[in-house]
Amino acid sequence: MKPYYQDKSCTIYLGDCREILPNLAPVDFIYADPPYGVGKADWDGAYFTGWEQIAVQKSIKGVVANTGTKSICIAINAFGGDYKDFFYGWNRNGMTRSSIGFMNVIVAVVAGKVKLGQNFCQFSIKDLTLKDHPSPKPIEYMRCVVNRFTDINDTMLDPFMGSGSSLVAAKDLGRKAIGIEISEKYCEIAVKRLQQEVFDFK
Repeated sequence: MKPYYQDKSCTIYLGDCREILPNLAPVDFIYADPPYGVGKADWDGAYFTGWEQIAVQKSIKGVVANTGTKSICIAINAFGGDYKDFFYGWNRNGMTRSSIGFMNVIVAVVAGKVKLGQNFCQFSIKDLTLKDHPSPKPIEYMRCVVNRFTDINDTMLDPFMGSGSSLVAAKDLGRKAIGIEISEKYCEIAVKRLQQEVFDFK
């Protein structure tokens, strides 16, 4: 299986994660941000499922999946007995719209064998650019997730890579990263971001 892009820290595969994941070696941690099914883009008609069990099997330190609040129950059912808890990201200076008003918390489903620690993080958004994607996760939030669930030199995998924020955060923090993305457009955006970023390994 030939990567779309590869450097010393990051590898990107173009394709459907349900086809690519089974062919990859186990990794330390999997972070997933699948389509929520809220209509933010033409590919966001329904919550994307069918990858959860193989993700748990392939991860040593567990899986964290951002599902959107409307799809939490679907995700929990898909993870089955591997579901553990929630992880909360408190965005102190920004808000998103929910079905009953505004919220500034990102809620993620946690599954598999995760290391013990805090069940939340807090961050403030400094970079407000959208990275050419309709629903990008703040890089500050991604750094929280990477720091909480991985260690230096671990390998993180993101099966719904989008514009590559998770890979940028992992590389910035001294981790290795693998991304899978079904859209070549977003693969190319992620490649450009990885090549342009200046990283600080503190």
